[in-house]
Amino acid sequence: MAWRLGAIPNALGRLALACALLLAASAAPARTPLQLGIFPYLPTATLLATYEPLRRHLADRLKQPVEASTAPNYKAFIKRSLAGEYDLLVMGSGLGRYIETEAGYVPLAVSRRDIRVLLLVDARSKLDGIADLRNGRVATLDPFTVAAQLGSMMLRQGGLDAERDVRFSVVTTPFNAAQAVILGEAEAAVVPTFLLTQLGAGMRERLRVLAESPAIPGIAIYARQGVVLPPHPRLTRLLLDFGSHDEAGRRFVQEAQLDGLRPVQANEFRTNDAFLPEIRRQLARQRD
Repeated sequence: MAWRLGAIPNALGRLALACALLLAASAAPARTPLQLGIFPYLPTATLLATYEPLRRHLADRLKQPVEASTAPNYKAFIKRSLAGEYDLLVMGSGLGRYIETEAGYVPLAVSRRDIRVLLLVDARSKLDGIADLRNGRVATLDPFTVAAQLGSMMLRQGGLDAERDVRFSVVTTPFNAAQAVILGEAEAAVVPTFLLTQLGAGMRERLRVLAESPAIPGIAIYARQGVVLPPHPRLTRLLLDFGSHDEAGRRFVQEAQLDGLRPVQANEFRTNDAFLPEIRRQLARQRD
């Protein structure tokens, strides 16, 4: 085969350049994944599967890897959030208000579905009001959940001291709380309002609503200050567009029972300051 003068050096030069580019690409540091923390209100496998569309959307739009994780319990999740282990957070606005005030997270968007809780009692019971629960047993959720705190608030507004006048039984799910009433293991149960739509007709017939709490803002998404991210208004728009204009996003907000996402109004979450003393008290009580 005949070679032109200079063909071999040029070919070798191109090969050397290609090798140099490959080496440079392999040596370039990979972008550090953003950490998306999701508060542990569902079993871990269910939680991560439910929020996978949001994780993928964030990674795609931010052009950066995003890793989603949770914690074994609320206390561990709070500690990790306060330590700055999460760049983005998904959590209820009650507990979120504590993280916002203590660690400087900024709320970006909140679910259109508010949070309300019910006090359920046996349909055949003679309980007529909250005061009738004095010395009774109340099944409730983890004391760090806003559902449990709303339940305690209802008891106080009904004239009871939540610490002395009732005996709390902490259960893992709202279903377990309702079941405790049906089985006679508790006189009342604190449950989110959505539980009634998930119960079979047979269970619903055996329960009645004794009281309902006022509504507070629902599940919110936060960003940690100091993280290299787009400006917060852009992040908010990115989230709102996902929930409204993206087919995967519309499915996500329904499957996660958010009913959509909306902007956070100025000072909206300050109404949750009423829960801060109880959160601090629970942290102090459970301190290692």
